[in-house]
Order: sequence, then C-alpha cells, then structure tokens
Amino acid sequence: MYSNYPDAFPGESETEYENRKMEESQAAMGLMFGIASLLFFVLKMCAIFGIYFYAGFILSQNLLGEETRQSRILGLALLFTYLIFCIIYFFKGTVIGLRAKNNKLWILPWALCVLICCIIPAIVVKAVVSSMFDYGQQQGAFYIGLTWGAFILCSLYMYGIYQFKTHSAPRILYWSYALGLRVSL
Repeated sequence: MYSNYPDAFPGESETEYENRKMEESQAAMGLMFGIASLLFFVLKMCAIFGIYFYAGFILSQNLLGEETRQSRILGLALLFTYLIFCIIYFFKGTVIGLRAKNNKLWILPWALCVLICCIIPAIVVKAVVSSMFDYGQQQGAFYIGLTWGAFILCSLYMYGIYQFKTHSAPRILYWSYALGLRVSL
C-alpha cells in the first residue's frame, strides 16, 4: 500500500485512501469554481459600472480641477455615476411607457439606451481584447473573430442585464424609472 501511495496515512486502507483523495479533489474543484465565479462577478461589475464610474471621474476631475483632494473627486465621481444611471433608467421608463401606449417613438430612447449601455461598453471590451495582441498579429482571422466575438457577447450580455423592454429597475433608481414612466404616459 505505501509503495503505491506514498502520501497514504499509516493504517489507511486503499478504499479509505481513494475516498479521501476523491474528497480532496472535489474540494479543490469547488475552490477553483468559487474563484472563477468571483472573477466573473468582478468582471461583470467592471463591465456594468466601470465605464460610468470612469465617466463620472473624468467629469468630476474636470469640474473640480486636478489639484483637488482625491476624496472629493471620488465622492463627486460616485454622484455623477449615480446621475448617469438615473438618466439611463429615466429613458428605460420612457421606453416602457411609450411601448404601453403603442407609440412608435419608443424606439428612439431604446436605441439611445442600447448605445449607451451596450454598444459603448462593448467597444471598450473590444479595445481591451485588441490590446492583448501585438500590432503584427492584428490582421488575422483569429484576431478579427476574437475581438468581434467579444464585442457581440458583451453587447448581448449587457442587454440581458438591463432588459430595456421589461418593467423593472433597482430600488435605488426606481424613482428615476417611475418619472420616465410617468412622463411618457
């Protein structure tokens, strides 16, 4: 037993050893899936909030100036990020209200929401994927397929998150959504 399995415990039978190794293997796989899901969650949050936070940061830095304390710039960036999301959910409420009235103008705020929330983040993801390649490698079919695949997947994923044609909004942004709904009805 010990020559075949040098890490076996003293007095451990072969079936006990195999069961213990199976449990260790399953625990390691569970840990790996947990880490992978955490990384996916972080990537998802960066895709959803990153661009808007960056836009809020640039706005606050331009408004306050670069000499201002970073804590004030960060606070104003969070405020601007919240206001950007309020505008997005205002337009979402407008889309829902105009669709409820069978008004074809719902396509305009819907297209604006899709552009801001799906296409622009997908362009950023495409640029990040593109930057992973050297300049000489940016001509092949693999590069084009990978970058456009990332663009399409990111666009569809972001559209699935926001669901611009369904009646839903986060609790913290519901007032903005309800205002857009009230204005359009």
